Amino acid sequence: MKKIILSLSAMLLLLSGCFNLNEKTEQEKAQEGTTPVQDYVGQGFSFVDGDKLEELVKRDEEKIKQEAINYVKNTYKTDVKVNNVVPARNAAVVMVECEEPIQFHTSVIVGKVINKEGEWLARSDEGEVEKAIVGGLYAKAYEAEFQHLDAFAEKIAKENDLLGMREEAIDKTASEGYTSNHYFISIFASDYPSVYKAYLENQYISVEELKILFAKDDSTSKKMSIPMEFYSEKDKLPKQEVADYLAKKIQQEEGIPSGIYAVTVYKNFIVNRVGLPDGENIDVEEIIK
Repeated sequence: MKKIILSLSAMLLLLSGCFNLNEKTEQEKAQEGTTPVQDYVGQGFSFVDGDKLEELVKRDEEKIKQEAINYVKNTYKTDVKVNNVVPARNAAVVMVECEEPIQFHTSVIVGKVINKEGEWLARSDEGEVEKAIVGGLYAKAYEAEFQHLDAFAEKIAKENDLLGMREEAIDKTASEGYTSNHYFISIFASDYPSVYKAYLENQYISVEELKILFAKDDSTSKKMSIPMEFYSEKDKLPKQEVADYLAKKIQQEEGIPSGIYAVTVYKNFIVNRVGLPDGENIDVEEIIK
């Protein structure tokens, strides 16, 4: 579980750029800084060499947005809205969100077509949209359980002086799929072939059928990971006992979705350019529900 979270952090850190220290713009200052999690709404979020394509992306932003929307619709038969367009190396990363018939966040890469002025072509990283769809389907199939998890997460956060990511930050920076303030679903769509195929055939597949297919593909929910993330109200890492306590409460809680949980607690800040904490944390892994 920890490897999944760290690999995401590493990928974003590689994508993030270094900036000229002379005559910094407000955007560059935001990219270099950190922000308390309760104030972070995506400011400074960036990708490597994005500054080189910033003007062109701004000029063609509406065209880029439509290319991303069309790509998801044509490839995955799913309607999405655009929450953010972030310049990158020879491309724009478009953060999109699906609200109906399922919920998830993901990203689409819209690249500049070489030697064709004003033309853009969309694609996605292998498996990224697929896993977002399957995660959204799991949340749909077990809606009551996820509502319980939302309320439970808020309760234990408040009791332990902990915070979660703001929805505005999730919209602008998240691409992990089904994502809440305190957790996200982490899976491989290839582990759920029956579920994914059924969705492509019918985007309004029933909850009853989804439950049957999830049981068919993963009868023990051992392939379903639900990392839970919290942030200290103070810029200080709590003692390990806090993570141990949260893990115990998760283990004891009835009525939350089945899966393999992990709990991680960070300090109270986000590294702006990657939309993530710096990695220093206390945690407990492999909490089986």
